[in-house]
Amino acid sequence: MTEVPAVRTRLAARKRRSRDDRVNLSSNELLHPAVDDLIPQLIADFRPSDLVRYPVQDEAAAAVAKLWGREPTEVLLAPGSDSVIRLLLSAVREAFGGRLVLQDPNYEAWRDASERIGGWTVQPVRKPGRSGADWLPQLTRAVEQAPAPCLIAVSWPNGPDGHVPEWQDLDTLLKVCRLHGHLLVLDGCYAGFCGAQDRLVERAGPHCMVLLSWSKMFGLAGGRLAAALGEPALVDHLRGYRQEDHVNALMLTALKASPELLPDFRRVWADVASSREGLRDWLRHRGFPSPPSGGNFLHIPLRHGRESAWLTQKLSERGYRVRDMQETPGLTHHVRFTAACGPVRTAFQTELEPLLDELSRATGAWDHD
Repeated sequence: MTEVPAVRTRLAARKRRSRDDRVNLSSNELLHPAVDDLIPQLIADFRPSDLVRYPVQDEAAAAVAKLWGREPTEVLLAPGSDSVIRLLLSAVREAFGGRLVLQDPNYEAWRDASERIGGWTVQPVRKPGRSGADWLPQLTRAVEQAPAPCLIAVSWPNGPDGHVPEWQDLDTLLKVCRLHGHLLVLDGCYAGFCGAQDRLVERAGPHCMVLLSWSKMFGLAGGRLAAALGEPALVDHLRGYRQEDHVNALMLTALKASPELLPDFRRVWADVASSREGLRDWLRHRGFPSPPSGGNFLHIPLRHGRESAWLTQKLSERGYRVRDMQETPGLTHHVRFTAACGPVRTAFQTELEPLLDELSRATGAWDHD
């Protein structure tokens, strides 16, 4: 019997959770009262007969291009951000010599996919300190010294810590990538929640691909949907590389309806951002100053693993699934939760308050800096 490689055993442990009755505040799904009304509108034109035919992406790609003022030839559609990452790492490995410079921490799919596909050498660039103020400048210095060409992966805002780099730092990095022939991939999975997806898409083109998540921003996590925008030659290459990664007919319908519903979703994103900042102020006043976040999530900073494990377990017992960030560099002892809106936020805050009070009484005041 063939022995299963150790890396596959490790990655298998990261499968998504089983369904349960807890409110999921761990996966950063779009939790807003308006979503239940908006999703049916996204798929209102779907015809069951479309399932009989193989999907055709032309109209949906044109709709995405219309959303962001681009050309359809610049649009790649995929069943989720994971798929785009796997596709890129499979299709461009030889062109970039298997060299990947990775903002770290970052979305774990980059490391997982590079290990599964093989042939990639990953150079992580760890966030310096808690603020991350020098993160992209440090990454830019690493890119300047890296053998050319190579693939650069940056999430903006960062997943999983929520940090939003300065635009001038991003443009300096992009200039270096153009100069040395690198490809910069900007994962804008959470860009809608800091009102920046339009500015991010403006940078798509030669030497820069921008990835946007309909799963996160449009509440379609169960549908698995993403779009990437980049140079037409690269998009054309990726479109033909893996036919099995094409988007299904139901999600193509949702993409075609996106331009009409974009104003409604912009209001949802703004509400989520407002809820996030309100929760952040509330946490700070309770003695738990949450780091700034540009995503639809926040972190509660704690002193050690016993506290983060305790809080995660207590919230689970009260019906809420949050994430203990023990294994994430720079975020150990943090508990992450989705910044929901409406009744979900109110109920969660009610359950969280006495638990934070208990932590404060048990440990006293401490320095979070």
